[in-house]
Amino acid sequence: MCRLLGYSARANVPLAQIMGERGLRDFTGLSAFHRDGWGMAAYDGQQLHIEKSPLRAVDEPAYDELVHRALGDAGLVHLRMATPGLPVEARNSHPFQYGGFAMAHNGAIHPQSELGSLLPPAWARHLGGTTDSEHYFLRVMSGLEARDGDVIAAIDDTIAHIDRNFSADCLNTILLGPDALYAISSHDPERIPWDGLAKRGYTGPPECYFDLAYAETEDAVIVASSGWPQDGWTALPNRHVLVVERDTLRVKVEPLSPRSTAGAPLSLLADVTGR
Repeated sequence: MCRLLGYSARANVPLAQIMGERGLRDFTGLSAFHRDGWGMAAYDGQQLHIEKSPLRAVDEPAYDELVHRALGDAGLVHLRMATPGLPVEARNSHPFQYGGFAMAHNGAIHPQSELGSLLPPAWARHLGGTTDSEHYFLRVMSGLEARDGDVIAAIDDTIAHIDRNFSADCLNTILLGPDALYAISSHDPERIPWDGLAKRGYTGPPECYFDLAYAETEDAVIVASSGWPQDGWTALPNRHVLVVERDTLRVKVEPLSPRSTAGAPLSLLADVTGR
């Protein structure tokens, strides 16, 4: 389980300026629990830059320096809580990049042993690490080719495929592209990992753990996971995608197809429904 944040602004400004120092401190404080690495991606014009680390964000001077630097007009931040069994190392830190896109994910996809079947033939060669999240990302990227660049259709196809063939508690994602920022809200509220969060010392409201919300100002749009103060923000409905156009900051909320487990293996259906 992880924490996500994405933003798009009218100019190249530091994230600290968009969020304010208090908001930035509150969000970064979540790395006390989500402590298995951090990563950032930002678009400066047409150049996509990525920085990431397997260390805890709150302890790293590099993280603090980057959030106070004008990296670009659109970007994302990821605070990682590794899926059990997946190693904490740089190649597994988010975000992942393919072409002009970068993606960070919150959630887990099971069974891990079957992740290879998530990717079309020949796409496994693009893997840099071992995470379910990178498999998910590359499935979306392969869908862009099949859908002639339609990002929403590629996302919808990928999530439908995972619903049918895997068991996923949360597929929440920030996807950064050349023209827009996408925030995907797709999760099962009944599968929040209560025990695991408690063991880590998490004290926020667990029933809202998978929620995403966004805020609009004259100069920026920001979207983020829960667990820190977001007074006045707008909840992003489950099974929807927030789209923020980089050039105009125009916001759209697009629905995803209703969740379906039709065709999923019986063992996965039992895991999804037998809670």
